[in-house]
Amino acid sequence: MLGWLLALLVFLVLVVYCGLPVLWTRIFHLKAYRRLRDPKRVALTFDDGPHPVYTPKLLDALAEQQVKATFFIVVQRALKCPDIVKRMKDEGHEVQIHGDRHYFVPFLPPRATAHQCIGAQMAIERKFGIRSDVYRPPWGACNLATLMLMRRAGLRMCLWTIMVGDWRRTDPSTLVRRVVDRLHGGAIIVLHDSDVSFGAEEGAPEHVIEAMPDMIRSIRSRGYEFSLVSEWL
Repeated sequence: MLGWLLALLVFLVLVVYCGLPVLWTRIFHLKAYRRLRDPKRVALTFDDGPHPVYTPKLLDALAEQQVKATFFIVVQRALKCPDIVKRMKDEGHEVQIHGDRHYFVPFLPPRATAHQCIGAQMAIERKFGIRSDVYRPPWGACNLATLMLMRRAGLRMCLWTIMVGDWRRTDPSTLVRRVVDRLHGGAIIVLHDSDVSFGAEEGAPEHVIEAMPDMIRSIRSRGYEFSLVSEWL
């Protein structure tokens, strides 16, 4: 009997610590921003980078279209590509936090969770002089410690309203069509500029980069302007 009670207690703790926060943020949209406040604007966001090959090409494509984007970076990857992060900053893009490493946060203990958000925030400021105040955990999943720590650090969680499966190798025209079909005012579009995270297919970001000109033109043709995430949360 005692064993069953202990198992039930462990289960309830896991539900409260891991399960409910995911439901709050992903399903009920509490404690996390999913769209911009201005219905005339949309945001392009990129997760999982920087990547030494793909991210510079993406920055070139954005520069050609004169669009500023928000990059949710993985700190350990950023530390290996400091010149790319500096270029992001110099070209007017926004650098925010995707974690110290690309870990699944719900199962992390509080100390490791703190390193993923607060530790990442401090590392970015120390290395690049960037005070990030927006956090997007990998896969958009968090735990109870995340929500408590974010408040202490002055962080806001940002998820997305449009995801198009670009971590798989997908024809650029299909990516554009998927974005346009789901487009709406205040949309936050999530794409990826790296193929080294779990589940990503090798070479997938090349298709994202190729899709950029048509995607940006299609969005603009529908009357929307591009904004950085933090400007309109």
